[in-house]
Amino acid sequence: MTIFKKAVLPIICLTLMWMVPIVSVPAADAAESGTSPYLILPDNSRLPIEAINAERVPEGITLYTGSNEMDYTAPFGEGTAEYIVSEGIVLEINRTGDQGTYIPFNNYVISASGTAEEKLRALAAGDAVALENVAIDREPSRYAVVDGERIAITKTNAFRDEGDVVLFDSAFGPYTNTNPWGLELVIEGGFITGIARFDTKTPNNSAIPEGGAVLSVQAGSPSFAGLNAKIGNGTIRQGDAVRLVVRQETHLASKTGYDALDPKVKADNPGGWDEANDRPYDGFRGADQLIVYTSSYGNAMTGTNPWGYEVVVDENNQIVAAGGNNSAIPENGFVLSGHGIKAEWLKIYAKFSATVTLDRSGNELIIALTPQSYLKRADFRIGNVKRMLAESKASFLDVPYAEIERKIGQAEGNRETIKALIESRSYDEMAVKTAELDALIDEIGNLNLESRKVEHRAIWIRPLETSVEEVREHLTKIADANLNQVYVEAWWNGYTIYPSDNPLAPHNPIYNGFDVLDAYLDVAEELGLEVHAWVENAFLEGNKLEEKPEWSMIRRDGADYWQVDGHTFYWINPALPEVRQFITELYTDMVSRYPVDGLHLDYIRYPDNYGTDIDYGYDEYTRTQFMDAYKTNSDPLGLYPGDELWPEWQQFRMDIITGFVGKLVPDLKAVRPELAISAAVYSDFYKQPEFKLQEAGLWLQRGYLDNVFPMSYKLDAPAVVHDAEETLKLAGNKSYVTMGLGPQARVAKPVVVQQAALTQKLGTSGSAYFEFISYFGDRYDEPLKQGLYRDKAIVPFSQPGLSVKTLLADLVRKIDAIYVPNGGMSDGRSYEKMLKPLINRLQENNTIDQRAAKLDRELAQIASALDGDSSVNTQVKSRMKTDLEYAQHIIRIYNSKRGE
Repeated sequence: MTIFKKAVLPIICLTLMWMVPIVSVPAADAAESGTSPYLILPDNSRLPIEAINAERVPEGITLYTGSNEMDYTAPFGEGTAEYIVSEGIVLEINRTGDQGTYIPFNNYVISASGTAEEKLRALAAGDAVALENVAIDREPSRYAVVDGERIAITKTNAFRDEGDVVLFDSAFGPYTNTNPWGLELVIEGGFITGIARFDTKTPNNSAIPEGGAVLSVQAGSPSFAGLNAKIGNGTIRQGDAVRLVVRQETHLASKTGYDALDPKVKADNPGGWDEANDRPYDGFRGADQLIVYTSSYGNAMTGTNPWGYEVVVDENNQIVAAGGNNSAIPENGFVLSGHGIKAEWLKIYAKFSATVTLDRSGNELIIALTPQSYLKRADFRIGNVKRMLAESKASFLDVPYAEIERKIGQAEGNRETIKALIESRSYDEMAVKTAELDALIDEIGNLNLESRKVEHRAIWIRPLETSVEEVREHLTKIADANLNQVYVEAWWNGYTIYPSDNPLAPHNPIYNGFDVLDAYLDVAEELGLEVHAWVENAFLEGNKLEEKPEWSMIRRDGADYWQVDGHTFYWINPALPEVRQFITELYTDMVSRYPVDGLHLDYIRYPDNYGTDIDYGYDEYTRTQFMDAYKTNSDPLGLYPGDELWPEWQQFRMDIITGFVGKLVPDLKAVRPELAISAAVYSDFYKQPEFKLQEAGLWLQRGYLDNVFPMSYKLDAPAVVHDAEETLKLAGNKSYVTMGLGPQARVAKPVVVQQAALTQKLGTSGSAYFEFISYFGDRYDEPLKQGLYRDKAIVPFSQPGLSVKTLLADLVRKIDAIYVPNGGMSDGRSYEKMLKPLINRLQENNTIDQRAAKLDRELAQIASALDGDSSVNTQVKSRMKTDLEYAQHIIRIYNSKRGE
């Protein structure tokens, strides 16, 4: 018999497995031992399995498993049929045996010959079968074998988080970009060529060899201790062999039950009812449930909360979207919505383009992925980007049409390659080519997004550099990503990042005397980046202020610390005048000595306050001040939610914070009038004040802030859009709104792009990303630079005149290059005639000059002319007005800051 061995391929596809094959079990011996293997058919009849992973039996059933060393069964002729089965579901039937049958990873093939083939002839794709007395071992799809130990790989080419084992190849970049807390093995040609450990002079962040890989093991991984010990005692060293296995799922199926279909009342889904509050959970989806929503549900959206996972299935029963919650329900399709264990099941099996079959009578469903699914995936995605391009043209978007068309042509070529690979049953190569096509389609989608020339593109970073070279490396990465603002943590854990004269805020010893802030300012100026000092106000993190114990924030139970997820933190009390003076003097000194572009307030609040024993603000001074203010003998120690004075006690503490901000801002502006004052605040301005004691909406209405960053670290786009809408209402023309988005929360990259794009369209001035390590480690920079950040952008607050001039000049360019040539307007000369004098009047400096109000009126006149011009396409008219309104918004904020 011919044995086809599994090929050794690059780490992005299938490589040699190491498990011992299951051997053939003689039928007579198996019968005597009572362990005869059988195949159970849909009608519950049982057929004996004559051999396993051995030469095909001429008259009977042979089983081939994905845990052996064979890629394909041997070729066969007439009288034999083979069935690819995944988790008991028949996926493919092969009756043409010139190449044999592909044996998928973690699945098996039933080979039936002679009379057995006749008995299985009724089997069809989608039927369920079972094995008796045969165990199919499920292996991880990614692992490494080092010194005989199999180490599961949790990620490939992604940010190394706590407990992760990540495999990096050269497609990731030149270095792993990891922190020191782990170990790394550099692998070339199957052998270790370098070792990095956090307790040696060779920390992580290894160079990734071309054609090789780096196995990066974080210190919290279960594999870390053993590997580290073996490296330490010399058991593992350079020159040792390493086997890397990374396999693609080409065949996958599973069956599960669902809990409800279109639940509307409690009886439809009792598990979706919140008994404590006597109402349904969001979307009637309960814990660990799987719900199916069709157009009969009665709502356009599923209505679920963010704590689950959903897939959208079209009229062809094909999965066309995966991820997120509160999904739109397709007219002739449905949505599968999972929570808990059912969400995890969907993540494993509900792959894009897989087919879903609903059994409504049995409340079950089957999801099946086959190589044909990959071809459908290619067709669907190519069709999508073609429609996207047509919509971009119809909307006269400012996107690179020629480049998009060229890349669509590449995608179509890839599609033909995938088709040929499927026909030749080269499924591993097909999976690799599909991954390449997906990356290309993602890029095309991003290219269809416009790149604004004026906006805030910010990133938070905790500086850990101890040299100018390290600072330059990080800031260059930020500049190359076309971001324009760096919010560097200048006071954290009770220390400054620069030499401070304040004995209560010393220079952090981790810097060994290196002035990080000065280095940031110098290098950022070279690279055209703004630097804003990010400060933590009353939050000391893990460093208690021993010199001033009387400044500590006190809990209701008398404790002076804050505990979150098992971690202990400390705060100083913002109610104390001496604390507010200390903070004000620290910031005033900083902005006087260092030309930072702004001061960014974080933790400008109390710790979480829920009215329990871990409520905060119960020091004697604050309590006495409250009782005096309200002329009451009711000590706040005895006040709880529901008490008559509880709202006043909450408001009293909120007023302490608001009063501090209201005094701090003018004090800083008196020193540096051009300084931008911003704050990271909780995004719910209506519910969060009572929990965070942070009345940020009032700060906006009073004009305290120049830019507000609502921390909208949400897992889907609709929730972030809602936060943006509410913030814009409150900010008006008194503050810019920069949305705080959360790479650190591991939001899916396409979702982050969507969050940034949709909130940009609403009129926000941009987005900020938390934080540097997550943003670049998980490569959020790549899709954003392909699209939204394709072009560099000017910061509107610090450069209002140049920003308005850039917007108007860009509007003239679009008239000449897009709107007129593509039929959006017959003649743009009249609008250019109105715009060019305004552009010429604007000076390329940081002020608009004293004629800002006149400029605002002139832009309004142009917008009014557009309203009455029937020769301008509706889409073009809307787009031109959006640009004009954005310019007016910049002017009006400028005026508001001047008190006009």
